[in-house]
Amino acid sequence: MSDVVAAQWLVVRSVRSTSWLLGSLVLVLAGTWGAGTLMVSAWDAASAADQARFESADMTVIVGPLMQLVLGILGALAVTGEYRTGLITTTLTAVPNRLRLLGAKALVVAGLATTAAVAVTVASTLLTLQVAGDRPAPIEPWTSVGDAVASGAANVAVGIAAALVGVGLGAALRSSAGAVMAIAGLLFVAPVVAVYLPDPWDERIFGVLPSSLPSQLTGDHPLWAACALIAYPLLALTAGALTLKNRDA
Repeated sequence: MSDVVAAQWLVVRSVRSTSWLLGSLVLVLAGTWGAGTLMVSAWDAASAADQARFESADMTVIVGPLMQLVLGILGALAVTGEYRTGLITTTLTAVPNRLRLLGAKALVVAGLATTAAVAVTVASTLLTLQVAGDRPAPIEPWTSVGDAVASGAANVAVGIAAALVGVGLGAALRSSAGAVMAIAGLLFVAPVVAVYLPDPWDERIFGVLPSSLPSQLTGDHPLWAACALIAYPLLALTAGALTLKNRDA
């Protein structure tokens, strides 16, 4: 298994899209820091009544969903890239056990996603503290270090799950465009649709969507959020495994 994992690490590392996607996270951080700086400047110039209506300067609210999108696409392209280039035939010849191959890809993507998610979350947390400074609530996003750590850990966990969902969807759909559209739909279209569902299904569905999981994990329903966090990659990888095992390359 270690040889398969090492080979898949080489494949993922050599794909040009991997570097571009990880590099885009730096741009996300820079853009969000700029937006946060402008918001805090507006807060400083506002009256006390207007200041109370501001949201917090927590950059992870914006960085988190975009990080999920990037990591989900990275996971999908780790699989679909080989189908696009035709290298999947060679890979399956070298590794005839298809489930082992998918497991190796999932391990590599999970490791890379963990590193990227931790780095981005730590950076966004530090930038948030720098932007907020010593300003009180609502600009100050966390009341204690524990709150900041819990929020960061939840964002990292959801980012890893998004990457594994990408691997599963990539294996199931075998199309880069299809997998990217499915990931984007799950992250950004599904929440919009959920808002228009009848009560109480709007809140129930919205609360277990990936974009809501970080706040739910640290909020009032952590158990349900944890179940959803496990279910998303499990279902996607199961669909990918069944497709990979039962369909020709």
